[in-house]
Amino acid sequence: MSLDRRLGTGRTPVLLISECQNGLIDPEYATTMAELARQAAERDIVSKIARLAGSFRSAGLPVAHATIEPAADWAGFDLSSPLAVHTRRRDEFKEGTPLPLIHPGLRPEEGDLLFPRRTGMTSFFRSGLGAALRERGVDTVVLVGISTNVAIPGTTVEAVNRGLSVVVAEDATAGTSEEVQRFTFTHVLPALATISTTEEVIAAIGRR
Repeated sequence: MSLDRRLGTGRTPVLLISECQNGLIDPEYATTMAELARQAAERDIVSKIARLAGSFRSAGLPVAHATIEPAADWAGFDLSSPLAVHTRRRDEFKEGTPLPLIHPGLRPEEGDLLFPRRTGMTSFFRSGLGAALRERGVDTVVLVGISTNVAIPGTTVEAVNRGLSVVVAEDATAGTSEEVQRFTFTHVLPALATISTTEEVIAAIGRR
C-alpha cells in the first residue's frame, strides 16, 4: 500500500497538528472565526486528532503542535496580508489571552514538540520546526488541523520544498466551508500529498 510506503517500518513520520487553538476552533473564543469553528465541530476533528496523537505516541513517534501566538505587544507581527491586518486590528489572539492556547481536547503531553511562532501564515515560518524535524530524521509529515484555506496547503508546500513527504488525513482537517474543503482536496492537495483518513493512518501506524 502507498500509505505503508510513507508510514511503515523504515520511515520516520511525525504527526503535525496545525493551529488547533481556542481562538480558531473553540466556539467560546472563536468570535471572528465562527465558521471555521463550526466546521471543525461538525467534522469532529478534535476527537480524530486526539486518536491519531494517541497512536503516534503509543508507537514512539513524535507528535508536534504548530501554533501562532503573537506577542502581547504585537512585536514582530508582520502586517503583510489582509488576514494579518484584520487580526491586529481586532487586537485579539495575542499572548496572555485564552485565544492562542491549544484546545483543551488536544493539550500536549510529555514528550510532544511545540512550535509556536509570532507571525506568519504557516507552520514552518520562524518556528524552528524544519530544523527540529531534520535533527530527528523525520521524513514524512502527517498533517492535520486547520485551516484548509491557508495553513494546511501552505504547510504542505513548505514540507515538500524541504524534501519531506506529506500525508494529510482529510477528515481531521477543516476550513471555513464545505466548498473550501472540497476544492482544496480536489484541486490543490492531491498534487502535493497523499490524501488519507484518520482510520487509514492509525491502521498504517499499527502495522509498523
